[in-house]
Amino acid sequence: MNILFDTNILLDTLLKREPHFKSSVFLIDLAEKRNISGWLGATTVTTLYYLLSRELNKSQADNLTQSLFKIFDVSPVNRTVLETAFEAGFIDYEDGVLHQSALHSNLDGILTRNKKDFKKSKLPVYTPQELIAILEQ
Repeated sequence: MNILFDTNILLDTLLKREPHFKSSVFLIDLAEKRNISGWLGATTVTTLYYLLSRELNKSQADNLTQSLFKIFDVSPVNRTVLETAFEAGFIDYEDGVLHQSALHSNLDGILTRNKKDFKKSKLPVYTPQELIAILEQ
């Protein structure tokens, strides 16, 4: 199963945000063990780096961001993804970009805590609890 991880899932883990930390860590661990194929949108990587460098120091942000490449594949963001994100009907352009990147990369779904942001998704959208329940079946 190829799943795009939304930015909030990574932030929950990297910044140890409760009450979401445990389920996010569990799913990232599954990606690290290759039980699922975890993906990040290219814009997620840059957004995470920016936020981590503000919250932590540069060296920590560098190390954490680089460690993600050992776990996740990256779905590209190119002109086609950026242009079709406008046509996808999402309220938030960034969510539209993530969706289109996942769609163009032929991924199986999107993992997020904010399903409402992906109402227009043509892919299945899962909360961490939903994806865990499916994987445990």
